[in-house]
Amino acid sequence: MITLKEFIDDVAKYDLDVSKIRNISVSFVYANGCGANGGFKFPGTMWFISIIAACIIHDIDWQLAKCYQDLLDANERFDNNLKKICDYESMNDLTRMLRRLRIAKYVSGVELYGTEPYAQERGFDRRS
Repeated sequence: MITLKEFIDDVAKYDLDVSKIRNISVSFVYANGCGANGGFKFPGTMWFISIIAACIIHDIDWQLAKCYQDLLDANERFDNNLKKICDYESMNDLTRMLRRLRIAKYVSGVELYGTEPYAQERGFDRRS
């Protein structure tokens, strides 16, 4: 896990979308970074770059969600934030492409193994 200062620095460095978070320092407490769900462990790095800041934002977005669509919107922001980190840190097209492929797998994993179970846990209906 990273400190609040490191997180805020990463948000600024990568221009990550935190538009749904009103108080970052309070919300930060509720995030666990790149965690595990249902026994599937999500890594905090992607081809040698840290993606923890994007994971923290995603955790907070999910905590703030009020309906199923909010979770889907959070997944989309997560995907976009991962791409911002990737594009900033990739020194050439090959590393960018490899990281983008990994992002697609990573986000699919979150959607497959995380969204539905978490929605059920929170009592969200897909139609809401």
